[in-house]
Amino acid sequence: KAVVSTQSGHYGRGLFGCKCVKEFRALGDCKAKPCQLFRHYRESGPAALNSFLNSESYEERYQIIMKYVFDPISRALCECPGMIGASTNCARNYDGTLFTFTRMDRAQFDSVVEEIDWKALKTILHGWVKGGCGEKNGKDCVAELSDMFSISGRWLDNTFRGEDSCQSLIRLEEEFTVYMETAFSFNMTTDTVKSVANKFMDVYSDMQRKSLCDPSCAAEVMDSFYSCCVKHSLEVTLSKPMRKNYQKLFRNMWGLFSEEKVPNLNSAVNKYLAMMDLDGFCKDQTNVYGERNEECESLGA
Repeated sequence: KAVVSTQSGHYGRGLFGCKCVKEFRALGDCKAKPCQLFRHYRESGPAALNSFLNSESYEERYQIIMKYVFDPISRALCECPGMIGASTNCARNYDGTLFTFTRMDRAQFDSVVEEIDWKALKTILHGWVKGGCGEKNGKDCVAELSDMFSISGRWLDNTFRGEDSCQSLIRLEEEFTVYMETAFSFNMTTDTVKSVANKFMDVYSDMQRKSLCDPSCAAEVMDSFYSCCVKHSLEVTLSKPMRKNYQKLFRNMWGLFSEEKVPNLNSAVNKYLAMMDLDGFCKDQTNVYGERNEECESLGA
């Protein structure tokens, strides 16, 4: 009686709750998607873990995480974006037995649920899905974004091999040292959240500028990750409506972490967002990102 779908056995009324089950049943052709994800992780989990433990490079580890964790969820949401609303409604109206089964305190969960601006959160999640799905320039954007995240592993591999190349932190030794020194220099009893955020973003911006914009390496770095899919994703996720909802959600959730007044982090946030506009961020040193943007736009991507 507890089993809602024979596809996933464990996907039952008790744990998920009647309201949650009802939400997913209303998704029509997508109602089985949570079970399919559950089955994927159950069946592929051991092999994925074994591959991760036996991998010989950071890039390979990142690729495994993307393949077995990021990609399935991304493709499920691309196919069934209604899962976002169903999932958030499940959390808001949860009536399952998880807290009884685990003996966890439900009060803390309820307080988090009450604090979250669910409308802003759903808008953000839908924006991320919109920015990461489909095809651009004939390329699968889920795969392209997965490859982009995996590039971080290549940088670590090159760094630990002592390779002083364009895709290595050794090239950023001076900026990275300042970044780490700054990160460990904060005194939270005297520094304000605003001052910490601004200092941190200043040194992070300097490191990113050297990483992404150095004329001697910009073309190689750009080619390694900046595709039409990445361009599209950044444009969608950094649009004005998305920025507005990021701010709303931050202000809304600040009370979960502090009783202090919500700090004004506009300056630090703007510095971070400016880095995501790669053409504008690097324009004084290189035009490779602008050229890629023009190429994508000429292709309708």
